[in-house]
Amino acid sequence: MGGITGATSGKFILMAATLLFHGRVDNARTTIAIVPGAPHSAISETLAKRVRQGAPVKIGIRAEYFRASITGVETDPGQGADVRIGQDILDANPIEIDFAHHQLRLLLAGDAKRAERGMTPIPVTREADGTMTVPLRIDDAAPTAALLDLLRPTGVVALVASTKSIALGPVALNTADVSVGAKPSVGLGAFAKTRVIFDLGHGRIWVAA
Repeated sequence: MGGITGATSGKFILMAATLLFHGRVDNARTTIAIVPGAPHSAISETLAKRVRQGAPVKIGIRAEYFRASITGVETDPGQGADVRIGQDILDANPIEIDFAHHQLRLLLAGDAKRAERGMTPIPVTREADGTMTVPLRIDDAAPTAALLDLLRPTGVVALVASTKSIALGPVALNTADVSVGAKPSVGLGAFAKTRVIFDLGHGRIWVAA
């Protein structure tokens, strides 16, 4: 945890598919994990003893705060953190992640509109079984629905080995990060060199071109 800086810096370290940083819970400095692929958020057993049961938890990221009801209690919510932020919270609170500079910030309504300028929206479709898919285009083929697997730290899985170009919607991705598998999918590593906004509540991901 020595690589994480102060509670208001927004700096994070990436461990597998987990973003770890110092934030605040009810004004107390706390290690928080953002796991975009986790369906549900949770707090640690240690933190559960400090917060009021049933009350929304006040979470601080950089200079911003929001409140969220977190009912899950686990021994280790994620990589030693006391709080795990999953898709249930990300649905209501878009978060901008700059992977290249290891910076993140919570986006309020006005902030989101400014941050999205110059970025490209990628539609995210929620399937009946709860999974999410995004349009993946390989070479000159028509876009196909690829599984959005944000719990996987690696990049794109394609159906063929000889890939000349690959794109998420209109955004070109690095073909060096492509592996071969039975089903096309996009992992968190596909965004590792860019700036993204996970706005899952509105069914989209914003990607810096």
